[in-house]
Amino acid sequence: MNRALILIVSLFALGGCRGDHFTEPPIHFNPNMDTQDYYKAYGSSELFADGRTMREPPAGAVARGFGKTDDAYDRGTDEFGEFITSFPAQVSVSRPLLQRGQERFNIYCTPCHDRTGSGNGIVVQRGLNKPPTLVDPKDVNGQRIIKMPVGEIFHTITNGKNTMPAYRGQIPTADRWAIIAYLRALQRSQNADISDVPAADRGKVQ
Repeated sequence: MNRALILIVSLFALGGCRGDHFTEPPIHFNPNMDTQDYYKAYGSSELFADGRTMREPPAGAVARGFGKTDDAYDRGTDEFGEFITSFPAQVSVSRPLLQRGQERFNIYCTPCHDRTGSGNGIVVQRGLNKPPTLVDPKDVNGQRIIKMPVGEIFHTITNGKNTMPAYRGQIPTADRWAIIAYLRALQRSQNADISDVPAADRGKVQ
């Protein structure tokens, strides 16, 4: 009896393997949110009175990144779209700003550019292509970056360039300007000469 029952069940099971196509999805006993319902763009919906799934943005809503109105501070450009060559009025270069810039530089920039800005960071030592030096005036790229307008440096940090990713999501605007202020100090320190020392203090230099 048991053998006959097993044979009948086996025949029914084999009958279900005929290759038939079904329009319904297979039974998913433990969905775990894998098959969530969602609307498709431009689809219809009975939930809203107008029958559309796509909704108009609330009045006064501003897309991310478009609510910033100060070109110099928020974009590093003037009213004509040219990169600014001096720090915006909101940025006061001071010791606390440089210290903040150094801290942020060491966190975000040194993995590639190293602490001196030479471009020998730890990820470069592990095989990443070496980025251009930020501080060496004897190097063509170094000269370019030393002379680069601060607005262009801000734009590069914000939006990325080549293999460098955009950092606007990780580094707030104020910290980007702090990093640039510290970079300028770093460039100056790497290429200082006696004329950069106040006359009264030059006798102390060895």
